[in-house]
Amino acid sequence: LTKWNGASDSWTLVKNPEYWDKKNVKLGKVNETVIKDVQTGMNLYQTNKLDSIVLTGEQAAAHLNDKDAIKRLSSNMTRVDLNQKQVPAFKNLKIRQAFSMVVDRNAVTKNVLKDGSKPALGFVPIGLQTNQKTGADFAQTTQVKSAVAYNKAKAKKLFAEGMKESGQSELNLTLLADDADVSKQVAEYLQGAFESLPHVKVTIKSIPKAQRLQAMMSGNYDMVVTGWQSIFADAYNFLDVWISNSGYNTSGYKNTKLDQLLSETETKYGNEPQKRWTMLQDAEKILMNDQGTLPLYQANNLQLLRPTVRGVSFNPNGTPYDFKTAYIK
Repeated sequence: LTKWNGASDSWTLVKNPEYWDKKNVKLGKVNETVIKDVQTGMNLYQTNKLDSIVLTGEQAAAHLNDKDAIKRLSSNMTRVDLNQKQVPAFKNLKIRQAFSMVVDRNAVTKNVLKDGSKPALGFVPIGLQTNQKTGADFAQTTQVKSAVAYNKAKAKKLFAEGMKESGQSELNLTLLADDADVSKQVAEYLQGAFESLPHVKVTIKSIPKAQRLQAMMSGNYDMVVTGWQSIFADAYNFLDVWISNSGYNTSGYKNTKLDQLLSETETKYGNEPQKRWTMLQDAEKILMNDQGTLPLYQANNLQLLRPTVRGVSFNPNGTPYDFKTAYIK
């Protein structure tokens, strides 16, 4: 990794002469750049200044069936965290449920993203893990439908009850999000959805991702749009975010039963895959019944890749793109 100072928007990957399998690495270098405006990226691709870009929104919809288009469904799950430490009202389950129920996840994927992303079934994404015995998909067989359902009337009822229980009359909140195009568009949709609840005012704060992560990790937010992508293909690598003492759990959500289940899947039942599967399912159901977070969508990276670029490997988990076998034809 060269030409990167820790905060710059471009860098270069250079072939390592000490790599054990260097004879099979064909590219000398790969230049990468961050482009926050989708139209800018499209212009650079069409003028042959880029070999690959990822599209969202209107650009994704317009180029979904291009000959260069490749759908890359990842394990990245975008969600909204409600900070119970900073906003006391979010300690109330009914209020958390209400905030989830005013979000139409189908509208987010079809009308905002338009790139093939999938509405969340829960916190664990589709395709991450399957049952070794039955082949069943974890997300599809563990879903708590009420945790991702769209029901504005019920949301308003729950919200009124929760506000009364919390002794609150109104909520003035800030929604923290990245400053990239797609993040801004999702945040704007969420702002409208949340403000459909009576006496709720939402202000969007869009900042560079590095700053957003810093604010999130320090707990300095009311609500935040964030994501999680697994390093390895196992539901544990998603659910362990919500262990009470996890460094990634910044919202104040805690459930001792979830903690116990996840601890035992890694220790007591680590060599019993069917028992472990059931326990991971139980942990996911606890998280969703608690509305510990608001899962939104599973990201599809709609990539335009020039036909002359061959041999790029895509990984749904971990590092998305592997250029080891890539070459230019």
